[in-house]
Amino acid sequence: MSRIIMLIPIDQDVALTTISLSMISFLNKHKCKNKFDKSILYFSCINDLLDDTKLIINKYFSKFVNILHGIDFSKSFFLSSEYCSLLNEVIEKCHYEKILYEFILIEGINYNHSIYSKEINYDIAQNLSAEVVLIANLKNNSFKTIKDKEQKIKLFLKKQRYKNILGVIFNNVYSPFIEKKYHFTKKLALLKKIKRTKKELFIRKEGFKDIFSLILAFIPWNKNLIKIQTIDIYNFLEIQFLRSLKNKTVIIKKIIIFDEFCLNMSNKKYVNTLIIVSFNRINLLIKMLYSNVNSNKISGIIVTETLKSKKHIISICQIFIEKKISIAFTKKNTIEILSQLLDFNFNINIKDKIYITKLQKYITSFFCYNSIMIPRKKNNNYMQYSPKEFCYHLKFLSRKIKKRIILPESYETRILQAVSICQKENIADCVLLGDSKKIYNIASDKGIDLSKNTEIINPVLVRNQYVSRLVELRKEKGMNESYAKKKLEENIVLATLILESNKVDGLVSGSINTTANTIRPALQLIKTHLKNSLVSSIFFMLLPNEVLIYADCAINVSPTAEELAEIAIQSADSSKIFGIEPRIAMLSYSTGYSGSGYQVEKVRKATSIVQNKRPDLIIDGPIQYDAAVSETVAKLKAPYSPILGAATIFIFPDLNSGNIAYKAVQRSANLLSIGPILQGLRKPVNDLSRGASIDDIVYTIALTSLQS
Repeated sequence: MSRIIMLIPIDQDVALTTISLSMISFLNKHKCKNKFDKSILYFSCINDLLDDTKLIINKYFSKFVNILHGIDFSKSFFLSSEYCSLLNEVIEKCHYEKILYEFILIEGINYNHSIYSKEINYDIAQNLSAEVVLIANLKNNSFKTIKDKEQKIKLFLKKQRYKNILGVIFNNVYSPFIEKKYHFTKKLALLKKIKRTKKELFIRKEGFKDIFSLILAFIPWNKNLIKIQTIDIYNFLEIQFLRSLKNKTVIIKKIIIFDEFCLNMSNKKYVNTLIIVSFNRINLLIKMLYSNVNSNKISGIIVTETLKSKKHIISICQIFIEKKISIAFTKKNTIEILSQLLDFNFNINIKDKIYITKLQKYITSFFCYNSIMIPRKKNNNYMQYSPKEFCYHLKFLSRKIKKRIILPESYETRILQAVSICQKENIADCVLLGDSKKIYNIASDKGIDLSKNTEIINPVLVRNQYVSRLVELRKEKGMNESYAKKKLEENIVLATLILESNKVDGLVSGSINTTANTIRPALQLIKTHLKNSLVSSIFFMLLPNEVLIYADCAINVSPTAEELAEIAIQSADSSKIFGIEPRIAMLSYSTGYSGSGYQVEKVRKATSIVQNKRPDLIIDGPIQYDAAVSETVAKLKAPYSPILGAATIFIFPDLNSGNIAYKAVQRSANLLSIGPILQGLRKPVNDLSRGASIDDIVYTIALTSLQS
């Protein structure tokens, strides 16, 4: 499984390309040898043509880096349909590419490419569960500048509550700041100032103590790295030159135009100078060079308007060659060359590999190996999925096992739309119970692309096959053949018997039926698993930054302490299947011993039962919701709570509070909730809310497939 690292600029003028290339070099150097064909997958959030990093990777580093092309968030409005579609594409691609690469490196989007850069970067990082590296500049060593920068980063993180901050890289740091204020240079600095404890590294939802405890690197400003060489200019102008500069560094500090009207040129110094001269004035320049003792310091000469042959030019310019001066020539005139030079800049993509490698070596020398390569240890082995990633994970696992799921409400439009999606994405083999002609007519009328290969069971043709089995299962309750035939006219009963006979792997219903009508046949015919005494339900609440589990919000009206304990254990076991760490909050209107009453004592007793039966589980109760989700509130109300204000499973004391809470959160926050997912049955039967969306149904089908 690869690590996903995202570089996010917090200043507008951050040299993101240089940091990206240096990070690529650093990660490749410290990769697991021979484990992957190419160790890094890279992509940026802007158009391929605007991405300098991508151009350089293609040119020099494609041997160990693959590029994910076609990603461009700069042209779409945040949360628009195009944006959401692109985000889903990125999440899906990264989700499936994880097994192929050791690292996925994402270059975030700058403000100058999109006014929504902060929102876009945050959304991508959260939904990919990326380790975030913030990139900032620190060009001034004044105390005020340092404090302002610290406050800016704190404010940035307060507004954008990233759940997985790896650290901060300060680029272009003014050197005296490092040497005088913090008394370190290069690696000594990293050893002294970037030695961090796990506690210092962990940024909780409410904030953090010290931004400087998160530093991954201070990269001092080095003016020598951006010095322009003659080779850079020649390559930029795309002109021929006679002397190779591959093994010699020739710096350019100024450019002058040679003109015969310039007086006393022979007395001037030409250290690190590039001279542009027209071919018809070349003899004057040669004459000047003979008389000027400083002419050996000239870095290069560009001869314009050269219509002669190369051999002829060499013979004329022999003096330049003797003085080891680089000479280039072009048919363009001086004005054209000057016009081109107006567009010349320090853009890294005009540099050669030697320069880029030198830059990478310089920058990575300041990287702290432990802070980058040894991520924060987790207390468990559970994946912490973002909501969208959790959904893709469900689909991915469901595709692998490809179970048969029966849906008895086959005349409902939402069900047919969900089945169409499951077919196209190979999530499950959906079996519809109904008249095929009627089903296809409904699909056609509603514009639903339902495959002709969809398996449809006509209930009229198969009911009689299950009469004897229904009588056998319910004979103790007075079931006879006549009553069995009548009950089998209900599609939900017939579908449950088809599941019981192992002809399908799971059942999903409830979009038009009540919860009672969906669950009653399952309790009567499927029955509970041997280790369970009851059936309960959970809802996966897909909040913007995390996935939480609510239970029981659909089945048990007023559970006893023992039943509440069993619901908690069932929910914990379910959470493990889907990679969510079980941190259980037994909810009440009181935290600890701050209140009393029958309901509080029931929750307290249930908590104690779970602790005795399953000491491996992290659980606290009674506890109020705010203390269960907020570290700040937990410190005030429950300072010794084992869940530390970071609960993932919430057990409500009764159906009344649970059902109200899940619907209030779902509708008020306009978020996706998947459920109710039933727990405790021998075979998976899941009930849909009658207000279920198409996505709700698709993910419920996937979950049912996994439960089977």
